[in-house]
Amino acid sequence: MSIYELTQKLSTGEVAGWAVVLIVIFLSLVQISPVKLNPWDRILSWFGRKMNGPTEDRLKAVETQIRDMWINNHRQSILTFARECRADIGHSSDEWSNVLNIAEEYEKYVTDNHITNGIITQDTEYLRNLYQELSREHKI
Repeated sequence: MSIYELTQKLSTGEVAGWAVVLIVIFLSLVQISPVKLNPWDRILSWFGRKMNGPTEDRLKAVETQIRDMWINNHRQSILTFARECRADIGHSSDEWSNVLNIAEEYEKYVTDNHITNGIITQDTEYLRNLYQELSREHKI
């Protein structure tokens, strides 16, 4: 019996089923071959993007909000601490350590993201100089 005679006896649904089976087998063979096509990875990632697209968009929006809150919190902490120091409000060594760590984190973020912020930079420099002066005088 030839392939032509065999296909004549199959219904349309059976032909479609065998076609799907052959496509699955072919894609699986390509996936495990040394060729870097990976069709299953592409198909599943496309399907995942279609299903999770809105969720990923919301997640990016939340990440942006959290990053903005983190930046604003660090800026506010530095500005408030510098203002308090200019008003001769005393601070403990733990408070100094905390604000200097915050300033360092913020400066690293600014450097990594190529952002400029002159006011924070000036206040950070002021705080570092004041800390050095207070340390020399043993007031911290």
